[in-house]
Amino acid sequence: MSIFYLVPPRPFLGDRFADFLQSLFPGLAWDSVSRVRLAEMLGEAASERDGVYVIYREDLPREEPPIQALVNGFGAEAGDEIVEVRPGGRPGEILTRRWRIEK
Repeated sequence: MSIFYLVPPRPFLGDRFADFLQSLFPGLAWDSVSRVRLAEMLGEAASERDGVYVIYREDLPREEPPIQALVNGFGAEAGDEIVEVRPGGRPGEILTRRWRIEK
């Protein structure tokens, strides 16, 4: 069984990561290119684990429901877990939803 993390677009995720890094590196600026790279590095680090796939929302076709796009384009199959990470309604809020692809 695999786990697919469906995460927000790279710029959004990079912004959240850069905000966190500001607390560790005060005064260090992260431009938009650096922020996107931070998001990609975070995804790469998570994907190093067996059976873990990180899919950025902007990589899914808009004309297909997310679950279908994960099956058709990314190899998700019955029994795999999907963890959807989305921005919440308040600034900095992150929501998650988990489910399995049914047979």
